[in-house]
Amino acid sequence: MLDVHIISASKFIQPGIGGEVVPHQDNSFLYTEPPSCTGLWLALEDATIANGCLWAIPGSHKNGLKRRFIRDENGVHFNHPSPSYDHKDFVPLEVKAGSLVVIHGDLIHQSFENKSPDSRHALSLHVVDTNGHVWAKDNWLVYNYPSVYVDLCLVSYFDALYKTF
Repeated sequence: MLDVHIISASKFIQPGIGGEVVPHQDNSFLYTEPPSCTGLWLALEDATIANGCLWAIPGSHKNGLKRRFIRDENGVHFNHPSPSYDHKDFVPLEVKAGSLVVIHGDLIHQSFENKSPDSRHALSLHVVDTNGHVWAKDNWLVYNYPSVYVDLCLVSYFDALYKTF
């Protein structure tokens, strides 16, 4: 049985300017032992190549995690240098408004700048399974599972999140 916790939630409002997200794996930032992060990317508007849709390397989730963003005695940093990727390995994930893109935590993905006059609104959630999975002690993000216990209600998540700041 899954015990799902929402770890992050973001609304991406990409106006017709900027907004590149470099290639990455979500497990790099939200790591459990064993890994369990899943990204949920909900397109609130059509996402196209022109307005900065997601891009991914098909099958890259089968090759494991390349590096982690950790917190240790040296501060917060990546534990390995940034890998280089060949742009031709990426494919666009163009989707219609209302589409949900489910992203394996080890999938290498990115988005390019939105240089079009069109916006590209999206809601992004990251969830982890806490049943049989442990939040890694060296994660850059310090988190205690019971402190934000989620019953899949975003209001509860945001209430708990804002009370911590």
